[in-house]
Amino acid sequence: MTPLTIARRPIRLALSALLLVAFGCVSCRQGAGPLFSSDDEAVVVSPLAKRLGFSKDRPLVMGMNTSYAPLQYVDDEGAPRGYDVEFTKKLMKRMGIPFTFAPNHWDKMSPGIIGGKYDMGMLVYSSYRKDVTNYSNAVFRLYYQILYRKKDYTNFDFRHLKGKKIAYMKSRPIGRMLTSEEAEGQYVTDLGEAIVDLAKGKYDGVICYRFQAKYFTGINHLEDQLQADELSLEPREYCYASHDKRLIDAINAELARMEADGTIDEVYGKEVAERFGAIRIPLWVWLLLAGLTVVFLLVFSINSYLYNKRLKKANDSLQAAYREMTEKNAQLKVANARAEESTRMKSAFIQQISHEIRTPLNVLSGFTQVLTTPGVQLDEAQQADISNRINESTDRITGLVNKMLELSEVASEAVIERNDETTAQMLADQAIMMSGIAEAGHLVFETHYEGDVSQTLHTHQRFAARVLELLLDNARKFTRPAENYLSASDKPQAKEHVSLTVAQEAGLMRFVVEDTGIGIPDSEAEHIFDEFVQLDEYYDGTGIGLAVARSLARRLGGDIVLDMSYHEGARFVFTLPAD
Repeated sequence: MTPLTIARRPIRLALSALLLVAFGCVSCRQGAGPLFSSDDEAVVVSPLAKRLGFSKDRPLVMGMNTSYAPLQYVDDEGAPRGYDVEFTKKLMKRMGIPFTFAPNHWDKMSPGIIGGKYDMGMLVYSSYRKDVTNYSNAVFRLYYQILYRKKDYTNFDFRHLKGKKIAYMKSRPIGRMLTSEEAEGQYVTDLGEAIVDLAKGKYDGVICYRFQAKYFTGINHLEDQLQADELSLEPREYCYASHDKRLIDAINAELARMEADGTIDEVYGKEVAERFGAIRIPLWVWLLLAGLTVVFLLVFSINSYLYNKRLKKANDSLQAAYREMTEKNAQLKVANARAEESTRMKSAFIQQISHEIRTPLNVLSGFTQVLTTPGVQLDEAQQADISNRINESTDRITGLVNKMLELSEVASEAVIERNDETTAQMLADQAIMMSGIAEAGHLVFETHYEGDVSQTLHTHQRFAARVLELLLDNARKFTRPAENYLSASDKPQAKEHVSLTVAQEAGLMRFVVEDTGIGIPDSEAEHIFDEFVQLDEYYDGTGIGLAVARSLARRLGGDIVLDMSYHEGARFVFTLPAD
């Protein structure tokens, strides 16, 4: 490895943020918002672009993550700017692919890329998403830092985080770390504003990436007030992500060529490297480290040989005891892992419930102050609006409390008496009404009946309908909103579907709920029925709906399974005895 290769590594940090800009927003065909065209005359459409389906009439849409200034941002005139933008232009010109920029907020990237609404984007590698999108090789790493006020701490004390208020943009590793240390994590969407608030004393600390800490303290002139320390959290690896694996393969090949011919250094030169704390390690340091490594390996090998001779006899006498202890240790590890996972999921559940209850309580508190303030005069329209919003907040709190009460049903094994006479159609109608899925504006809902669905069933009417309601609510929640699909006339055109099929077969009544939502990886087919499990943090929910639904179904003599042969979204099959 040469010094030049070593020097390029920190520059890849800048390249990484570039591609976050280039590939995250909704495409022009789907109403992504303002698009900024590239210089089409400068791009000669290549055979590669044609094979991938891109042309000047149908350019590749690259999303811009506007939260990564100065690497990528939109200037005062609304135009894309930054080192990443310039590099993107070179990359697309070399590949011969016409393109446009579509600025968007950071939290819109992941759902859009997974849903195939963007041509390409940049994501942190996640094992939860590896089955639903294509990742390239890792092209950069982002390192975490914590910012704090100098007058509050000489050095930030990570041994005592309990009760401290720490702001951060949504990140799974940070959230888990803060939860485990009993700190008060605060999600923020505007990092620049959060750092200014830190200087005012609103937070005890702000966790962000290294270049973000340096940039926002600089532009707000807070260097004398704030101090940044490195975190021991594992660096995050960013990769290109796209529904089209051919595009990812082509990008990987071109980036390798651009690194070899020095184009990366041409765009991300000395200014960027020095500004964001890149370190160029001299060649003599590497030679010294190599020499020390050789000496260490030599000494280690000799000591290992001598120790192995002396320990072999003792080791032989311990093998029998070791085999017996290994089995017990494995059992303890499994039990410990389950306990830790259960604790983590319960903590996340409590945090989610607390957050969801706090919002409607704030609404009720605010309107109560308005109604009880002397001298406030409200017309009929204002009174009606306040009344509706109070009712909505009350209903929301009631729903959350009911969900918490239902949680006790998961652990119960008592058989539910089936003394009610009803029909499959009546159950379906009740569940559809209670879930409100037929009125959901972001999807198309269809109902299909096969066979004699008016046959009398002996079951528990309320619990059976509740199972089906939970399945429909799950499909509605994880089916992508249709407002991301806009026609040329800017009128919403629903593209996503949810269907309920009711059929009688072989002594069973079968209810099939099918959607075109985000889908479920095969490896999570059973895990999703556990308590508090949520596969994607970008969707609201408490993670208990499917666990409650399966528990009730089995206690009614039926069952719920996930159809693994369906890959357009998710398909749940709920069966009840038809006698």
